[in-house]
Amino acid sequence: MDSQLLRLPYHSAGRIPDLETPFSPFYSGVYISTSSSQASLASPTSSARFQHHYTLISGKGDDRPWLTLVIASRLPRPKYLPTFIGSDEVSGSVELELTKPKNIREVKVTLKGETTQHAQEPHVFLEMSQILAQPAGKLLGKHSHPFRFVLPNEVTVDESNWAMVYPLPPRFHEKGILYIDYKIIVTVRRGKFSMDNSLTTNIVYLPETIAERPSLLREQSYMEEAPLAPPTLDSRGWKLLPPVETVGTLVPDTTVTAQLAIASPLSFALGTPIPLFLELHISGAGFFGSRMIDVRLDRTLITRGFAGAARKLDVGRAVFWEAPGSSPQNIKLWGEIIIGRHLIPTFDFSKCSVRYSIVLYPSCSPEQTEYEPLVSEEVILTLRNAPGIVPRSQALSSIPRLENQRSMPPRFPSADFALVLS
Repeated sequence: MDSQLLRLPYHSAGRIPDLETPFSPFYSGVYISTSSSQASLASPTSSARFQHHYTLISGKGDDRPWLTLVIASRLPRPKYLPTFIGSDEVSGSVELELTKPKNIREVKVTLKGETTQHAQEPHVFLEMSQILAQPAGKLLGKHSHPFRFVLPNEVTVDESNWAMVYPLPPRFHEKGILYIDYKIIVTVRRGKFSMDNSLTTNIVYLPETIAERPSLLREQSYMEEAPLAPPTLDSRGWKLLPPVETVGTLVPDTTVTAQLAIASPLSFALGTPIPLFLELHISGAGFFGSRMIDVRLDRTLITRGFAGAARKLDVGRAVFWEAPGSSPQNIKLWGEIIIGRHLIPTFDFSKCSVRYSIVLYPSCSPEQTEYEPLVSEEVILTLRNAPGIVPRSQALSSIPRLENQRSMPPRFPSADFALVLS
């Protein structure tokens, strides 16, 4: 079945409908910092771990837990799900506290990863189990059984008689479309005439992806908190997209040649800015305002299978301000998109993938909801910056109304300016 494209209107990043990620308010409000000055998760090299407890009570008037699952996680907030990154060790213990003798034949812990698409059965792509105990008779008192799993960086998936190897995907929820889940399951097998017991919790997994280092000039600008070098001065630090000529779609009744440049390499960490540079060559008279420019960060969720589809969602919008050397017939604009921390990094898995693009759209009337982009370029979103790189927003220091902002919002209006084109 051919893929179908579903386009959703723009929504402010951080309030995306039907989208649950480890960073969104629909999940748990987990905050992952990409800067070196903030750390809500333990760093990759840190040995710090924090305990999460899940219990099963006896019932029948006895509220004391007799089965406890303890998991050590990076996340220092026990009320949220345990979180793991890259090839983290998933460790913990299973605790039994029996006030009466119980016939227990086996205690087993399982780490499972599975994908579920709409109206389909779950597909298990990762399953690791450990038998923690096989008692010979009845148990009484306290018993502790430690466990340890090492998450693989890759998994092998059978696809149409082919064995395909993929990086382990992140936990991801798109309501009614796709679910990628990881869970830890404790199973206690009882005697022949007793029901088995199980205790389950979901966990969060995120691949350890790192953005490429910026150009030397852009890195120097970040270190010195200086303005970025434009494409004419830093050819290695920018990707120039093909120029596009429009008549009446960017500036009413006017021919405009637009060329968008994106900072290169085209990989950026969550919570950081994507620098842009836009040049407009205008032929004829008219009126140009900064709000006529519509550049967005689009996320595309691709599902493959019987009901394959591509679902697009706008998750960020650029702000622009006038650059030095601009004139009415040759307008030069600096721009920036802040990547929301709630987004899931780029990934490609067996029958699903999440990708991002920077897209220049034509100006449209309020009643217009669907239109083709003028030009677009795929970018890669990662979990972290390259070591030692701390990107700095240019917009906060360039747009007066934003100077007193303590942090960059995911979306804010462009600096207001207008030109009468003669």
